[in-house]
Amino acid sequence: MMSLDGTTKERLPERLSGTMIEKALVDAHVHLYPAFDRDAFLRAAIDHARAAGAAFPWLLFTETARDAAFRELRNSPPTGWEVDLHGDGRTLTLRNAQGGRVMVTAGRQVQTAEGLELLAIGSDEPIADGTPLEAGLALALGHGALAVVPWGFGKWTGQRGRFLSTFLASLQGLRVFLGDNGGRPWFWPEPKPFQEVAATGRRVLPGSDPLPFKSHECRAGSYGLLIDVAVDVDRPFAALADLLKGGDTRTSAVGERAGSYHFVRDQIAMQIVKRARR
Repeated sequence: MMSLDGTTKERLPERLSGTMIEKALVDAHVHLYPAFDRDAFLRAAIDHARAAGAAFPWLLFTETARDAAFRELRNSPPTGWEVDLHGDGRTLTLRNAQGGRVMVTAGRQVQTAEGLELLAIGSDEPIADGTPLEAGLALALGHGALAVVPWGFGKWTGQRGRFLSTFLASLQGLRVFLGDNGGRPWFWPEPKPFQEVAATGRRVLPGSDPLPFKSHECRAGSYGLLIDVAVDVDRPFAALADLLKGGDTRTSAVGERAGSYHFVRDQIAMQIVKRARR
């Protein structure tokens, strides 16, 4: 574990052990892009959690193969922050001098061969873009991750939508969660796949899904799930995943989704970014 002075701690401090039940705001789709100020990013997540009545935010990272923000936070936290690595090697707790606390769990995002996104939450092992969904699911589960197919504009329609519905009804699909995100306009009807997984007792995991724009620097924690947790020092993410898989675990989605202006603005900006990357 790395502290502010760069020294390695021999064991996790007792302050991280959780026998006390606390309310966490779990944001299940988080990107920390290079242009984001790390301190502002973390402080905003704390502010969102407090506004929602949570004790702390738990950010589940979903990094592309180009990104390594989890490792950067682990090895070099922002000035004024102390970081502890939990026993599972995939979860951090960051604290500042003002008593703010943020938990971060590693995760990966892949563009599948079918044109869908797959999130491997709880794993820092990249999965190559272009991997078929079924193969990506097997890799994610093999890495001990929570597999999530998040909503994306235009990605659940037409042929891709029909493929997703068929997949969700398969034996393999029963092991997949669906994800909602703050970029889905608030006035849009609930996507049909959400209803399909709900009928089988599975949970839809909401997340903020920040885009690579400076205006999204403070979005982490703005849309997520309130859940009561007792942080397990050695295996915090596995314990959280068990709660999320439990159909009897009480949760509630909190935060705001995009309005029409911000949705259109962000979609146009993303098209410009995608063209620039080609």
